[in-house]
Amino acid sequence: MVLLLCTSIWAQSQKSFRIDYRVITDASSTTENNESLIKAWVNKSHFRVDNAMMGSIIYVGNKDENSAFALLPDSEEYVIIADGSQDDEEEYVLPVELVAGKQKKIAGYNCKLATVKVDYGTGEDESTTIEIWYTEDIPNLYWGEFSFFKQLKGAVLSLKLGDYAFTATNVVSENVDNSFFEIPDSYTEMEDEGMNGMNEQLTEDRFVYADEEGVLYGMRDGEGNAITQPLYTYISAFTEDNVSVVIDDKEKYGAIDKDGKLLVPCKYDYLSYDEGTQQYLFGQGEKYGLLHKDGKIYVPAKYDMISFFNQGYATITLNDKSGLIDQNQKIVVPVQYDVIFEYNKHNFTTIEDEKYVLNSIAQKKKVVGGFDFLSLSLDCNVILAQKDGKYGYIDENGKTIIPFKFTFANTFSDDMAAVAEDEETEDIYYINTKGQRIDVAQN
Repeated sequence: MVLLLCTSIWAQSQKSFRIDYRVITDASSTTENNESLIKAWVNKSHFRVDNAMMGSIIYVGNKDENSAFALLPDSEEYVIIADGSQDDEEEYVLPVELVAGKQKKIAGYNCKLATVKVDYGTGEDESTTIEIWYTEDIPNLYWGEFSFFKQLKGAVLSLKLGDYAFTATNVVSENVDNSFFEIPDSYTEMEDEGMNGMNEQLTEDRFVYADEEGVLYGMRDGEGNAITQPLYTYISAFTEDNVSVVIDDKEKYGAIDKDGKLLVPCKYDYLSYDEGTQQYLFGQGEKYGLLHKDGKIYVPAKYDMISFFNQGYATITLNDKSGLIDQNQKIVVPVQYDVIFEYNKHNFTTIEDEKYVLNSIAQKKKVVGGFDFLSLSLDCNVILAQKDGKYGYIDENGKTIIPFKFTFANTFSDDMAAVAEDEETEDIYYINTKGQRIDVAQN
């Protein structure tokens, strides 16, 4: 009887790893905010992630069945992320590259390095490389926007993308009931309108409504008055400057304002809007260009890819090679590089023999190379670099100006950066561009 009882208890619970992550969203975060905003539980067959950064969304999944769900506690609803189909498998394919020979210890676990290259022009963040440290001593963990972690052979303990980063501060073993990884009985599936990306509220006093067949969508005000007829298969939420990207029944992209006025006619094969630069990336056939906010052509669709203009430049890609153009569309960096990771007013970064290289825009040549990682600041010439497992900072000429002594470091923003020197990266503090420790609260 004792044996049966123990077996029954074991069947209802599983030994799991609990990982507490500290999150840094920008250089102005305070050192006093040490709360773990992400908590994860994982074992060989299940995972759960409580993400306070995403409005308390909870991700749960069964790895054996390739199923995953997002739980919404406020409304007691859930969304199916993966149901075990082949299509779900294909969604995880992203360019994750393993970096051989790089190791460091995080929260007591030996970690390996991997990087992910982000395509230009697909979002507001101009950063193009995600740095990931993972350990094979903890089962694989992936969730939500980080579903591409599924390709790794273990759990990610640290991620860095520009000023956003999270790192594991604590890892413990816990016995967790199996129901902890399941959808609660009281939860109901979110309606199709919410699941296909059609949020009902587009902005204040603007809402989506569907036609009788539920195929096409229009926009109405808060009193139910139609602003547009149901003409679109998709209407995005409005940006703060009053732009919504739409797709019509011919699968052509355009843009409207809150009054339903066409800002960009529905005639493009692809369209995305960047609020920061007030530019559209548009596609015609297999070529891409840029539009001004008023819909007028800025850069014709003649490139395989183009980024939004930032710091006076845009990245262009042709025949799998990349370069830079200025705002007059003059090529300032020849289209000869396999990839340009980042750029600012003075420099751009590339890769050579699996090492990062710093290049000069004005001189159109290599400045210095041989780094494991480089990240440019947009508001100063102090550049984050990594070599031999340590972080430090160099200037635009490649000279070391802050020693390579940090186990964790951020790119400079507003003349300060977050760093740590301890192996567990628990003692995070802030420095100025001279490497001096500063009090953020008084800065």
